[in-house]
Amino acid sequence: MRMLLIFACCAVLAGCKRARTETEQVGKAATPAPRPTPRVALVPNVEKRTPEWYEEAAAGGDAEAQAKLGAMYEDGSDGVTKDEAKAVEWLQKAAAQGEDAAQARLGAMFAEGKLAPKNHEEGVAWMGKAAELGNAAAQSKLGVIFAEGLGVPKDPARGLGLIQEAATQGDAAAEFNLGLMLATGKGIAKDEAKAVEWYEKSAAQGYVPAEANLGGMYSEGLGVVRDEKKAVEWFQMAAERGHAVAQFNLAIRYAGGIGTTKDEAKAAEWLKKSAFQGYPAAQFNLGVMHANGIGGPKDPARAFVWYTLAARQNDPEAVVELAVLKDKITPKQKTEAEKILEGLGANKPAK
Repeated sequence: MRMLLIFACCAVLAGCKRARTETEQVGKAATPAPRPTPRVALVPNVEKRTPEWYEEAAAGGDAEAQAKLGAMYEDGSDGVTKDEAKAVEWLQKAAAQGEDAAQARLGAMFAEGKLAPKNHEEGVAWMGKAAELGNAAAQSKLGVIFAEGLGVPKDPARGLGLIQEAATQGDAAAEFNLGLMLATGKGIAKDEAKAVEWYEKSAAQGYVPAEANLGGMYSEGLGVVRDEKKAVEWFQMAAERGHAVAQFNLAIRYAGGIGTTKDEAKAAEWLKKSAFQGYPAAQFNLGVMHANGIGGPKDPARAFVWYTLAARQNDPEAVVELAVLKDKITPKQKTEAEKILEGLGANKPAK
C-alpha cells in the first residue's frame, strides 16, 4: 500500500461574532413606574437578503456587506455572475475597513494568483492582518506558508504557532495540518496518538484528506490499535468524496480482501476512479489487472494505456512493465491503445 500524506492548504472563511453585553440597573422606586411599551428593533431577514440588498449596503460603506458581495462575485454564488474584477474591488474595500474575512480571502487570492495578478508579498500582508485579528482561515494558510517557506523565509516555529492557533479555533485544514505535523514529526515532536486526535477533529468536519489519513493510521496501527475494518471505513468515506489516494487504498483492500470481502470487480472500479484522476499507482495497478485478467478479461491494449500513463509520471514499475508489454502487444492492439490514449487527451496523463 502506498499511503500519501498530503500537506493541505485550504482557505475556509470564518465569520466573526461580536458579543453583546447587556447591563441591568437595579433601584428602589417609591411608586412603580408605568411599564413602557416594548420596542422591537427590525432586523432584515438574512435569508431574504438579495444581491441588490448587498449592492446597496456595500455602496453605503457597510464592510460586512462588501465582504459578502466580494465573496459572491469571486464564487459566482447567490445568483451573482462570477466577476473577478468586482470581487477584488469589493474585497479590497472591506479589507481596508478591517474586515478580517475579506482580508483573508483577498490575501489568498493575491498569494495564489487565482483571481488576481499573483502578488505573493501583498497576499501574505493581507493574510497577516487577518491573522492578527484572529481569523482562523488566515492563520491556517499563513501557517503553512511559513512552515514550508513558500515565498517567504522558512520559519517552522512561526508556522506551527499559527497552525496551532487556527486548529484550536476549529479550522478543519489547520486541524489536519497539525495532525500531519504530529504524525511525521515535522516541526514538532512526533506523537502519532495526538495526530489521530487532530485528524479525527478535522474529519468530524468532513475534511476529506483527514478521512483518508485516518484510514492510513488505522491500516498501519499508527497511534491507534491496528484495525483494517476501520481503515476500510475511513478510506471508503474519503473515496466516495473523490479522494484519489483513498480510492487507490480502498481498491487494494478489495483486491486482497483486507478488512473487507474480496471483490476484484470493486477493486477495478475504484482503481479506475483513482487512475482517471491521474494517480500513478492506481494507473499502474489498473494496468496489472488488465494485463492479467483480474476483475475482468485480459486486455493488453488497456494494460498498455495505463502502463503508459503511469510511466509518463515516472512510476518505476510501470516503466518496466511497459517495456515488457511493448514486445508482446500486437500491432492491432497497439493501434487500439493509441486511440484510447488520444481520447484521454492526446496521450497526456488521465485527469
